[in-house]
Parts: sequence; structure tokens; C-alpha cells
Amino acid sequence: MRKRKIRFISLFFILGIIILIFMIKKYMPNFRVVSVQEVFNNFGGEKTGLILGKDIIVMENEPKIIDEEIFLPFDFVKEYVDPYIFWDEEVEKLTITTKNKVIRMKTDELTYYVNQQPLTLQLPLRKFGDVPYISFSFLKDLFNIEANYNEENNIVIMDYTTDVKKIGEIITKKAPIRYEGNIKSPILKKLILEDKVRIFEENEDWYYVRTEDGIIGYIAKKHIGNIETIQGEELEVEDISPSWKPVEGKINLVWDQVFKPEDSEASYKFNEIKGLDVLSPSWFSIENENGDLKNIASKKYVDWAHSKGYQVWAMITNPFTDSDLTHKVLSNTDKRENIIKQLLAFASLYDLDGINIDFESLRTETGEYYVQFIRELTPLLKEQGLVVSVDMYVPSGWTRHYNRAEVGKVVDYIIVMAYDEHWSTSPESGSVASIGWVEEGIKNTLEEVPKEKVILGLPYYTRLWKEEIIDGEIQVSSRAYGMARGENILKENNVEPVWLEDIGQYYGEYKEGDITYKIWLEEERSIEEKVKLVDKYDLAGVAGWKRGLEKEEIWDVLYEYLKN
Repeated sequence: MRKRKIRFISLFFILGIIILIFMIKKYMPNFRVVSVQEVFNNFGGEKTGLILGKDIIVMENEPKIIDEEIFLPFDFVKEYVDPYIFWDEEVEKLTITTKNKVIRMKTDELTYYVNQQPLTLQLPLRKFGDVPYISFSFLKDLFNIEANYNEENNIVIMDYTTDVKKIGEIITKKAPIRYEGNIKSPILKKLILEDKVRIFEENEDWYYVRTEDGIIGYIAKKHIGNIETIQGEELEVEDISPSWKPVEGKINLVWDQVFKPEDSEASYKFNEIKGLDVLSPSWFSIENENGDLKNIASKKYVDWAHSKGYQVWAMITNPFTDSDLTHKVLSNTDKRENIIKQLLAFASLYDLDGINIDFESLRTETGEYYVQFIRELTPLLKEQGLVVSVDMYVPSGWTRHYNRAEVGKVVDYIIVMAYDEHWSTSPESGSVASIGWVEEGIKNTLEEVPKEKVILGLPYYTRLWKEEIIDGEIQVSSRAYGMARGENILKENNVEPVWLEDIGQYYGEYKEGDITYKIWLEEERSIEEKVKLVDKYDLAGVAGWKRGLEKEEIWDVLYEYLKN
């Protein structure tokens, strides 16, 4: 009996120990303290780390701390601070563009330039190895960021000043911050009374926080009180509206193609056009790999235009047939700057009202440099009070690199070149601008660019298509004609054109032996159908290519729809 009683007591004691061990395992907190570097990669240590908000940023190039100044690597700044910052390795220049500033810095020089005016930097742009670094002191004045360096943990702590911040205070003598939100998780640090933490997230029992020295982890809610919410700084919203609008109605622009200086002198003698707002003469073009511009502008032309109430938005073009030259110029910061300086000088010299940028046939890899050129040029032109417009193709897969959305954020107007649906070397005959194709181009453009910035480009020309059978295959060629000449060709061949409702144009064809000729006319009715789309989609206006190819009746149509 006694043995049985001892056995029972022993079993009861063992069971009690098992229960106690279970209770300890379940309810006893973990008191083990581990170093932050043990649980977090890229957190300080020998290599300087960086925390942005609640995230430890994995960086190929670490921040540098020089004489208490924080230097941030270019790749980090581009990804997390300013996606538009631009580094040109060839000339070792950094460019920052904002709504109204273009800032250039050269490595290890104490002078930088804002809108081409020299200013002095206390801390230059530096290179460590092959990597450019930018001082935080410089960046904080331009962007919504704040940062400090914690020497103990060797880490830079950064926040966006626009974020709402929730700050809590430790209200107990000891408050362990843990790696995970449970009492079994190891302790990263013990906080004391009145320590401050930034609160990012919360669940039923825990806050996810960051300490003042950059440690990120979980603290039980019972340890935190006196929570204060600090509103972030208001983010400056850039005005996307155009800087210029016509006095009456919508914009009526016509391109004026000239080829030599005497053409510019002669062009101002043409008849006055009722309802015309803007003339865009083709005056400037990239001439060589240095970015030097060919100039055939005329002050007489501008003076005459102004006397008639027209604005002059001079056009600049690239060499359409030499995409390599265009790429070499646009991909080099010094060469882009050379173009910009010339345009600024010409704008002042000729008293221009605007610049129209018509860069075509760009290679895919040129796209980023094209956008950079627009971003660098536009603030400087606007500083001089000029209107900036850019000519764009109808959206398609092969024109994505023109990046309409980004360009549209910067310039006043994007002119959709809604023509050449069937171009000069098209493998098949067809309309220059059928109504369905034009409307689809408008709709696709409006997915990326606000309507108040979109101008519809109109064709004042047509193409006569020639189809002949050579070696058993149909060979297609074409020739461009003005509106009146297109109609006369059909009259001369006794052809009565037929209106095609789905195309929105008159069509005619005739034969000469085995050769078939086809033409889709552009005239007042087809233009009227296109201008109706300007009203339907509330666009900014129209631009016609080109002056001299249109019929006189076109101006009456445009006046009726744009100015009434």
C-alpha cells in the first residue's frame, strides 16, 4: 500500500513537472538578446546600411559618410528619390530636372548650374570608384526626404517627409523590442522609459515599430503610450495645364515647311488666314554629331506673323534618315545642352512664341535620351515664356519608346500626327488617314495624355497610288499631292469619286493599260469629319500638314468648328 502511494506521488510529481515545463514553454517569454546584424542582412555592421521607412534597403553600393555628411549612390537616388535623375558617364555630369529647373553638376567641382546660372555648392558630387554619389544636403532641398546617420549601428535612417507619422512613447521601465510579434521571439534591444518609436503597423497585441537608432521590430502594446500622429508635408502638385491658350476657341496651327533661308523670306507674303492662331515654320534641324543646328529662320517672317496676330512656334527636326546621328547627339549631355543653348538664343533673337519638336524615326534605345532632352529643354523655354509642343506618332507598339505619358507631363501640347496610315513606301494602297484609324489614335493617346494637351494633326495632302503587275506580283508605289491637285487628277481622268462612309473620304480609281491608279481624297468634307472628333473628345485644337497643300475651303471648315 505504501509503495503504491509513493508511486502515485511520484507520477503526480512527474506530471506536475511536465505541466510546468509545458506552461513555461507556452507562457514564459524569451529573454535571449541577439544582435540586429544576426537577424537582419544589410543592417549596418562593417558595411553602412540604409533604412527607408520600415524597410531595410538592399544596396549594391553602400552610402558613404564623409565628414558627417551623407552621400547616397546614384542608383539608390534614382530608384527611391527621383526617377528622372540622369547620369551621363561619358561626360561625368549629373542632371536633375524639375517643373521649372534644370540642375547640372559635374563630379568634384564646387560649381553647379541651375537653369544655366552658376551657383556654388558646399559639397560636390563625388565618385567613389565608378559610382557617382550625391550629398544628402543637396537632395533634401529639392525632394521630400529626411535622413540621419546612426554611428552606433552604422546605418542611415531615411523617411519621406510627405508620410503621415505615428510616434509612440515607452511608458514602462523596460520594453523589449522583438524580431517577431510574439514573446518567444528573440529580443533585439530593450528600450527604457520615454524612449520614442515610430509605429508602422499594429495587430491585436503588438506594434511594428522603428527605434530612433534604426532597429525595426515588434513591441507589445502595453509598453507604448502617448501616441501622437504627425501629418506629412503636402506634396507639391505640378500644374499640368498648358501655359498658353488661343484668345478664342481652340487652337488652329499650320506647319509651314521651308527648305532654305529665302523660302522663309518669301513665306510671310502669303494671304492672311481667318481663324489661324499659330504658324510653325521648319527652321531648325540637327546638323552634325556635335548638336550644332542648321538655322534658316527669318525675323521678317516673325514680325509679319505677329502683325497679323499669329504666334510663331518654330520647328526643330532631327535627321529622319540618320537614326545613328540622332542617338549620338541625344545620348550625350553636352550635345543636348548645345542644342538647348542654341534654341534659347534663337528664341530670343527671332522673338519666337514657342518651339515645336519634331523628332522622328528614333531607335528604341534612343527613347530614354529623347525624354531626357524634353525634360531638360522645356523648363528653360518656359522660363522665357515660350510654348512647348511635341509631334508624336499615333500610338502603336513600335512607338512606345517615345513615352507619351512622361513627355505629356512636361510639355504644353502633344500633336498627334494622325496621318500616314498608309505611308509613302507602304506595301499596299490605302487612305492617308481613314476616320476610324484617326479616332482610334485619339482614344489611345488620351489614355496617356490629358485632353487639354492633345492637338489633332490633320493631313492637307493625299496620295495617288500606282498598282502594276511585275513578275506576277502587284507592285505598289505612291506620290503625294495637295488637295486640289488630287481632285484634278480624278477630273482629268473622268472619274466621279464615291464617298466611303466607313473611311470618311471620297475614293476614286482609274486604269491606264495594266496599271491601276487609286486615290483617297482629303478635302473639306473629310477634314470636317476629323475636326468633329476634336469636339467629341474635347481636344485642344488641330495642326495641319502642311501650308500650301490645303484648299481655301478648309479654313472655313476649321473656323466654323474651332472658333464658333
